[in-house]
Amino acid sequence: MSAPESPERDGWREPAGRLKLRWGAYRPRLLVGLALICVGTGLVLVTSAYSLPFLLAGSLLQPAGWAVLPSTIGRRVAVVVPVLGFTWLMLGGASFAWCFAVPLAAWLLVRLRPLVSYAVLALPIASSVVLARVVPDYSMAWVSVLVSTFVVVAAAWLARWGAFLLDSRQSVRPLRNQLDRLD
Repeated sequence: MSAPESPERDGWREPAGRLKLRWGAYRPRLLVGLALICVGTGLVLVTSAYSLPFLLAGSLLQPAGWAVLPSTIGRRVAVVVPVLGFTWLMLGGASFAWCFAVPLAAWLLVRLRPLVSYAVLALPIASSVVLARVVPDYSMAWVSVLVSTFVVVAAAWLARWGAFLLDSRQSVRPLRNQLDRLD
């Protein structure tokens, strides 16, 4: 008789990687979804009055990225409108850098991170306070976008590390009952 699976023996896996997907494989869906989200967000953020087609393209690619990510359908659908709306607000420059916390929160939700890991949302909010004072005008908005992107990526990795330490597969509700869900 074999021993039950344990995280120490089998290694830690992403909580979303433990879901039974109805279509596609985990890694390709993760990579394509992440690429679509990043490209879509980037296109929205480079939009100006002279480049409105970028806004349209980004506004279509970003929701497509959320739709492709491996997670439960309810979580993927719940994040699309708030993230897109707050991404549009980011066009306002450094004073709207706090809006980067919303896509991070959506990422944590879709990636099935435990509630404790949401503490990392303080990082983009704190950096936005500093950026609003350091970046004085819209011509330097690229600094705000660059720094905020770095902070959000670092915070996402920090949340992943926290999920690893907490062995989050035990604390994520969708992993407890997978019988009645669409993917």
